Amino acid sequence: MTTTMPTTAHEYGGLSRRYAAAGDPRMAQLAAWAADVHVLEELLWSNGLAEAPDPAAELAAIGETIAASIEAAAAALTDSGPTGRDLVEVAREALVSTFDPSVHQLLTDRFDDLDHLERGPGPGAVEAETRTAARLGGLAPADLVAELRIAAADCQAIADLLAGAGDLEGARRLGLQAQAASFEAHLVTSAVRAGDDALVTVDLRWDLVAGDAPTPERLASVLGSAERAS
Repeated sequence: MTTTMPTTAHEYGGLSRRYAAAGDPRMAQLAAWAADVHVLEELLWSNGLAEAPDPAAELAAIGETIAASIEAAAAALTDSGPTGRDLVEVAREALVSTFDPSVHQLLTDRFDDLDHLERGPGPGAVEAETRTAARLGGLAPADLVAELRIAAADCQAIADLLAGAGDLEGARRLGLQAQAASFEAHLVTSAVRAGDDALVTVDLRWDLVAGDAPTPERLASVLGSAERAS
């Protein structure tokens, strides 16, 4: 029997359901939206975007158009207090409406069900400010990135020494730590460039690989197609 590997979009959908089950509706909403974004990117990538002269620039232009559509949809919301599910659905509609009607069904057929977003907050809910403060530890994002890159270089240097001395297990362990630190530095840099001052995308991506060995292949698997080379 052939096993179908889950796509990044499916993984984010599962993460959204886990957040909801843990009583953290805000993170569940953000993970659901991340799943939708990856649905779009995966569809674009499989339909020729990868062969474009500059795929990253194409994605950036598409992202700007979608962001403008979402801002317009948000401005049109009433003050009736939309639920978290309502907000994801509004963002979804804005995303889909950005494209030609010929691809609308292709997108909506790939979107996950959002019933789990109707759950309210529980003991698993964590304020965004608390998450951000814990990650930064009093540092500015740029300083955190610098520290992570130094830690990665130090771990790799020690790993190389251990490997030269024949301690292959120790070298492997330090090498994985170096990769994890480099990965987090990339995530924080990407978040800041995207205007994600709360660094929620860093949390989402780390939570997606929680419990897994931080191999380069696994870490790259949670990134968008255009990001993976870096």
